[in-house]
Amino acid sequence: MGILLMNDTDEESSHFGCMRVMRSIREALGQRGYGSLPSLLVGTDWKNNAHEKAKIDAAQVLVINGEGTLHHGKRKGLWLLEAGERVRKNGGKVALINALWQQNPKEWAGLASRFDLIYCRDSRSASELSNQSGIDVAWLGDLSMFQSLNIPSQNRKGVTVSCSVNRDVEKRLANFATSTGSSYVPVTPQLKHVSVHTRGLKRTLRKAYVRYIEKRFLAKHPGTRLLKNDIDYLNELCQRELLVTGRFHAVCMAILAGTPFVAIKSNSWKIEALLADIGLNPDRIQSEDALNANLLGKDWSFTERELAAIDASLQLWRADGEIMFDRIADLTN
Repeated sequence: MGILLMNDTDEESSHFGCMRVMRSIREALGQRGYGSLPSLLVGTDWKNNAHEKAKIDAAQVLVINGEGTLHHGKRKGLWLLEAGERVRKNGGKVALINALWQQNPKEWAGLASRFDLIYCRDSRSASELSNQSGIDVAWLGDLSMFQSLNIPSQNRKGVTVSCSVNRDVEKRLANFATSTGSSYVPVTPQLKHVSVHTRGLKRTLRKAYVRYIEKRFLAKHPGTRLLKNDIDYLNELCQRELLVTGRFHAVCMAILAGTPFVAIKSNSWKIEALLADIGLNPDRIQSEDALNANLLGKDWSFTERELAAIDASLQLWRADGEIMFDRIADLTN
């Protein structure tokens, strides 16, 4: 086996941001002669799965999509690093890319330091991993923004409210959308997703429960619209004056679409780091207590300076991304 992708977050097309990340990785490597790449899905406990372990043992190059997994010492983050160590000991090469890195054990940095290539997805993560490991760590913005978008010229109107990884914040966002007459459009095609790792009767029962929850939610929040894919979501954003969200990838897609946004803090520094790296107004990040009608009374339009900073950042990250993918392809030689 040549290249193996690990932490494939495009699990049954269940998250629009992850769809874009994995499409960017696959298409960029496909352009370099590596198409139809095998992968291990996000959350795969490969140590207890002989089939997935065999994939890792056969890999010449392991490309780990770090995304939002490597923070606060979470168990599934260690699974990724241990897979990389296994490939390395077998004589293979390892690239960790698109990685958040926040408040992880120092021994994790020791594992990562032996990889052949590391790219974080924000400068704060790169700095923390560099300080822990003693090596220089490169970075570029999240790969959901790697592929360019042609923004149609149209009159924008209305507000879209999106979801959050935090259940309580998500409820407040939905209530905010309903109370202000805004559209509630999650960054997922369903309100809840049943993991592919959930099987048998448990999966059947979980799906039935999700349908029940979704029916109740839609009755309570009739302004909710569930879209099919990332293209539909970006088209939605291109029509709006403002996005209010608690999701990192929703912010990334708002930046792509040129849509002003207000973000509620997430479960790591990922949104704060993204805004700082581009040079956007930090006041765009608000607490959940700001979710009231007064929020919509403010002018959240991008300034000329912010628009220029977005354009410059996206151009730089795409150029750096091409270099990164060239370096990954070179690992196979």
